Amino acid sequence: MPATSSGRIAKAQRHSKKTPHQKNHRWESFTAKISKLHSLDPLRKVRRHDLEAEDLAATTSYLRNGLERWAELNISRPYMAFRRAATPLAESLAQILYHQDRIMDLLAEYIEHHDKEALEPLLDLLTAFAHDLGVRFEKHYPRALRLIVDLASKVHDVEAIEWTFAALAFLFKYLSRLLIPDLRATYDAVAPLMGKAKNPGHIARFTAEAMSFLIKKAAAPGHKDKSLPLIMAHVRADLESVAETKQFGLYSQGVMVMFAEAIKGAGNSLHSTGPEVLASLVKEVPDAELELKEQTIWTDVCCGVMTSVIHHSTPETFSAIEQRVVEEASANVERPALFVQILGTMAGVRKGNRIQEWPALVKLLVQLLASFSSNTSLVEEAEASQVWRRIIVNTAIIWAQAPIDALIPSLNAFNVKITKEPLMRWYIPFCSYLAELNPERFHSLFQKEFQRSVTQTLPGCLFSC
Repeated sequence: MPATSSGRIAKAQRHSKKTPHQKNHRWESFTAKISKLHSLDPLRKVRRHDLEAEDLAATTSYLRNGLERWAELNISRPYMAFRRAATPLAESLAQILYHQDRIMDLLAEYIEHHDKEALEPLLDLLTAFAHDLGVRFEKHYPRALRLIVDLASKVHDVEAIEWTFAALAFLFKYLSRLLIPDLRATYDAVAPLMGKAKNPGHIARFTAEAMSFLIKKAAAPGHKDKSLPLIMAHVRADLESVAETKQFGLYSQGVMVMFAEAIKGAGNSLHSTGPEVLASLVKEVPDAELELKEQTIWTDVCCGVMTSVIHHSTPETFSAIEQRVVEEASANVERPALFVQILGTMAGVRKGNRIQEWPALVKLLVQLLASFSSNTSLVEEAEASQVWRRIIVNTAIIWAQAPIDALIPSLNAFNVKITKEPLMRWYIPFCSYLAELNPERFHSLFQKEFQRSVTQTLPGCLFSC
């Protein structure tokens, strides 16, 4: 059976023993790449104590060591030219601090040439320069990010892409404490790579994975109340702004990947902040999409993210997400159009085999339908196609997939709601669709009620005709 990793499908190996690969360049997801940067602790823990103490006599420098190391590894003409210009400015840490603007100018000048022969050392030295400056690199960060974004959008050589995103991995992880309070500027810089502008699909995915690392950090306890809602609202507004353009499809996929990867953990696990990310996503759905209009941009993002998370997880690891969805829906039954669709997605993807608490989910569905039917004006003003697609279809999916013992306790309450106005007109279409999805379920639970309903409806119809 094929296995997926970061959107790429790889054939599963039959043998358990594997020979370590000998490839010098091997494609990795951003999550895998950043997990290898264990030496890069958060900025607060690794900032340079000699700088804080203003001990500028210190000579240890990541940039200086990098220049010496690459002198032996790369003798290309462009890199040698850069080295000749930069070395006199980096003899000591004090010199690097004094000449930081000139060094950044030199890095930008040579990286902008996009010369593959020199890109690997130049990008490595850019991260070394950031490591030397610590918090002082903040003023150079926007420029460095623009260099990387421009490089990723124009250079499509596999090795160059690897080097580019390795540098991005370093900057995001090392500077995360500076970036997390407000991710909007960083997001705006990388959004073109995520599909907002014309770029290859793999670039969009890798960029989305990169941003997912920062989204995870924004969902941490110390930031989830301010940073996470701030970036969530910004992303939604940005996605809506391109709704009528050709790039909307790829961009919306990039946004889904970003949030889905932020929820996922290693293997089949989910990240500890995953439930917070999903809850924030759901809370961001605008009221306009709850009125069953045709455009459902953010609701579709929520369902797309849920689908990806279900495929990634196991019943055990998914339980935290399931529990959070039930909690959010129970506290917001006045938003039935949203949560019925989310519950339908949970039940429909992989035949609902990730769900463990079916009775609670079915009971919640009945509560949501009760809330929906109590808002008569909403039902009457809603587009019929949207009521069918978002409410009735998802309801039928849940009744088709849930275990029979989870349905029986809620059967009478469900029949009361769906056989009376304003949902009565949808009862026959519901039964018809359920009979297609699960004939046995329809016959065992609804056939008698369906026949009685038809018998009661037809005489009145014939008389009126």
